[in-house]
Amino acid sequence: MPVRGPGEREVEVTMFEGRRFPETVPELLAATLKEWRYVLRRLLLFAFFFVWLYTLAEHYCVQEGNIDKEVCILLAFTAPLMGVSVSQRFHRGIQMIWHTPNRWRYFQIFGFFAMLFYLVSLKAFQPQRWAELVREQPWLAWLHQAHYTIHTSVLGTFVLSCVSCLYLATASGVIFLFWKTSLRVPTVADTTVVECGPLQSDTGTVNCGLCQLGLCLDNTCM
Repeated sequence: MPVRGPGEREVEVTMFEGRRFPETVPELLAATLKEWRYVLRRLLLFAFFFVWLYTLAEHYCVQEGNIDKEVCILLAFTAPLMGVSVSQRFHRGIQMIWHTPNRWRYFQIFGFFAMLFYLVSLKAFQPQRWAELVREQPWLAWLHQAHYTIHTSVLGTFVLSCVSCLYLATASGVIFLFWKTSLRVPTVADTTVVECGPLQSDTGTVNCGLCQLGLCLDNTCM
């Protein structure tokens, strides 16, 4: 399609159909409804991990015959994270950055989540649940006493509560990013401009954090 502006040379612009990430909540919801089969598969996988974690919590963290509501909330956020970690999209992103300097960002994020998860586990796992083990293994007494002190002190309870809130906020962000970057909406692709004369090189730089982590991928492997 020839295009000419006032006082400019004529250039040839070719339009192609492309796809992009949803930019608004209505676009994201519409794309989600359109890909309902993929969404259903992911939800079933999340439900499987939640049931598995729930049975473990019921065995180890049960209190007075019932699992605490706080534990259920934590499991509801942890199960989708486990589902994301076993997805083909996640593995493909790791493969793309593994032999690049950005690999260390992955290690940093992994270590951050591991730290949050273990600190949250301290709050969910009550000290009395492993008191019997301490009687059998006396060398664990100091660790059990530290765990008991954290649970019974006001400062320890406050810190663990803050860690739980941080874990929920971070997990929510990761789940949303995975949701948003797993779907595309139709759009006009980048135009190819051919003009009579030397082409100017693109001097722009990529500042997208998702690209640097290997998450700006298409959804052909959903």
